[in-house]
Amino acid sequence: MALIERSVGAVISYRKKGIEEESFSHYQSEFLLLRNRRGFWGFPQGHKEKGENEIQTLIREVCEETGISGLDIKSYIGKIHYSYFRSDGMKSKKEVSFYFAITETKTVEISYEHFEFTWAPFTHALFLLHHDELKLIMVKGRKKGLY
Repeated sequence: MALIERSVGAVISYRKKGIEEESFSHYQSEFLLLRNRRGFWGFPQGHKEKGENEIQTLIREVCEETGISGLDIKSYIGKIHYSYFRSDGMKSKKEVSFYFAITETKTVEISYEHFEFTWAPFTHALFLLHHDELKLIMVKGRKKGLY
């Protein structure tokens, strides 16, 4: 029987300091993507630790993986589910809750888990994302009017 791992992730958009919320929707949004060691592009995400709520996990994981500490968390986007094989060969099921957040910094210091990052406009981010579930999260956030 597969274990269910619970993680939290963030779709992060960059907004220049001083750009007002109303003007932001007309501004060309750029989204932060991280490239993992297997070569796949995705979003910052990680496991919930005991005693953490989802927002605490989100803030901690984004800071650990990107060095970004100034996040303005705007809205819950949705969940994705997938299965994968862990390094020990066991099959695992994963559930990831995604939130949309804004940052005023483009400075990123990636962790050992990743080897590259990029800020990409919406359509380019969709092109780079390898997994369909992550593409669906991007589209869902757009349909909700978040970006």
